[in-house]
Amino acid sequence: MHLSINKKKIYFYLFTFVFLNTIFNFKQMSNISNIFKLKDISIKGLELDEETSLRNDLELFKNQNIFLIKKNQMYSILDNFKQIETFKIKKIFPSELNIDIKKTSYVGKTMKNGRVYLIGNNKKFIEQKKINIQPNVPYVFGNFLIEEFLILQNNLKVNNFNLDEIKSYYYFKSSRWDLNKEDNITIKLPFSNYEQSLKQYKILEDDGKIYKNSIVDLRVPKKIIIGYK
Repeated sequence: MHLSINKKKIYFYLFTFVFLNTIFNFKQMSNISNIFKLKDISIKGLELDEETSLRNDLELFKNQNIFLIKKNQMYSILDNFKQIETFKIKKIFPSELNIDIKKTSYVGKTMKNGRVYLIGNNKKFIEQKKINIQPNVPYVFGNFLIEEFLILQNNLKVNNFNLDEIKSYYYFKSSRWDLNKEDNITIKLPFSNYEQSLKQYKILEDDGKIYKNSIVDLRVPKKIIIGYK
């Protein structure tokens, strides 16, 4: 009889110990989990209004476990801010995120559906009124792809063109460009292999053979036709 009672006591004490230890572990786990909840997001590289807007969109990550936050979810939000060119996300343990942002530069502006859009070096159209700035960039007319325009600008740089002297670009359905420079000079490029044409034009310009109000037609292979307005 005494043996049976002792067994019951042992089982009781053992159960009590396991129960209390489990509660203690749950509390410890809860405390640890709270330590790693995201409490602060630091954003660098944006204007105050832009930062406020982005911070509001990132608010959904607050109080999430910093270990479980997926960067690709943040990427999709950051990609919606079209003025951003590059960004880096760094987790600062136990409860902070640092986001370092580089804004894109603007290389032109254009009209789409009656609205003015800036052309970003990040290959995105950014509606001008949404960012409230007026950069001094040339107008680009026509239904063009940003990639094609950026390639053209790069070829101009390679051939030592001063992009600040180009007032506007016209893109035609035939897949070719006209450039309007200062001094009312128009350059008509061919639809293909215009890199060589740019070199020919630059030789003439450097030799002082391009005058005000000139129309320099480079569309005919191996020919340069110069007229005047």
